[in-house]
Amino acid sequence: MTDPLEKELKMLEVELAEFSGELLEVTRELLRERVTEFPIFIAHEDEVSLGELILDRKTYEVPYNLSVSTLEDFIGMGLIQKDKLVAFKDAFANPVKNMSVFWIHGDYARYISYPFASRNSDIDK
Repeated sequence: MTDPLEKELKMLEVELAEFSGELLEVTRELLRERVTEFPIFIAHEDEVSLGELILDRKTYEVPYNLSVSTLEDFIGMGLIQKDKLVAFKDAFANPVKNMSVFWIHGDYARYISYPFASRNSDIDK
């Protein structure tokens, strides 16, 4: 049986790949400014009171808005339990190589790890 949300996940993957460079720059800025060691992007269709909007889907004609938040905010809101912190960090690995995405689709939500685009100029900067 296939995932009933497979089509939506594919659309999200296309969007994340398209804006990978910009999202990597946001990640680097948050790390450089020591805002967080672990940025979390939020992909959502409707308005959410979570994170800061960085890409409006209507402006860019894409399926999802993209916002950015922090691991600390997710812990504070109870979206990630403190006792699951180590497992969460292990699952999403290096924040400069993989983006952590909290995907909200209707009443459904899922954490996704997605690699930043692999361009030689982007690796380990």
